[in-house]
Amino acid sequence: MPQEFEIVKELFKGQVLDGSIITIIYDAYSSAWMLSFAILKKELENGFGVISNYNVPLQELCRAARQVDLDIEGELKRDNLVIIDIFGSKYDVKYKRKNIFYIDSVSPDLINPKIDIIYETYVLPMAGKERIIRLVNTLDGTALMFGEMETLKLLNQTIAQRSKQMPDSVLILPINKDVVSKRFIGWIAGISDYVIVASTQLNENLEEKVYLVKSPEEGFTSTVYHLWITEEKSPGRLKAKKIGDGKPKRI
Repeated sequence: MPQEFEIVKELFKGQVLDGSIITIIYDAYSSAWMLSFAILKKELENGFGVISNYNVPLQELCRAARQVDLDIEGELKRDNLVIIDIFGSKYDVKYKRKNIFYIDSVSPDLINPKIDIIYETYVLPMAGKERIIRLVNTLDGTALMFGEMETLKLLNQTIAQRSKQMPDSVLILPINKDVVSKRFIGWIAGISDYVIVASTQLNENLEEKVYLVKSPEEGFTSTVYHLWITEEKSPGRLKAKKIGDGKPKRI
């Protein structure tokens, strides 16, 4: 396995369990938002990806993913990934590119039925027998767009629908905890199978730790890592070292 995936392999004991929900909770200064793209990149080796984008224009999404060497444009061209661009749909920032989908009505009442049509018409036929990895970028962006309570209702509907359509699929939910309420975070953590929490301290040097606090793996115990970024331009520029362990491990 490439070095950039060592920490992902360790967090999930080699493979994310089928049908699981992964929540990544971080603060405004954290680098842990990159973990969602790192996990997606690894899972795309043997799976099919769907990004539901609520946060940024497409170009910025692609730029963010390149931080961990995830080539979104390349994956789109290879029919290995689709993007449902809610941000672009709402603010009319649209691109005529392969495997990018927009919806004509971004409202809480209609958004899930519209997305369901995209899954039934395009995603499921394209994915075939491959496991589908779904990334919501980001859940706090969804909450800002629709409100927290409406987002929880929509998420409940989505979890129920996808569990029937694709019971083996994996859902990744990154959340900036500085944007949403503790109640919102608590609810999401409660329904998640894996919960990763990042914490930063702004001293003379920024110090960041990542905690794996929840996992369905048998015999699981919580684990703490130091997390940092190097200046090198490579897939492994985001690095982590298990506290009390030996050599640094790359994401």
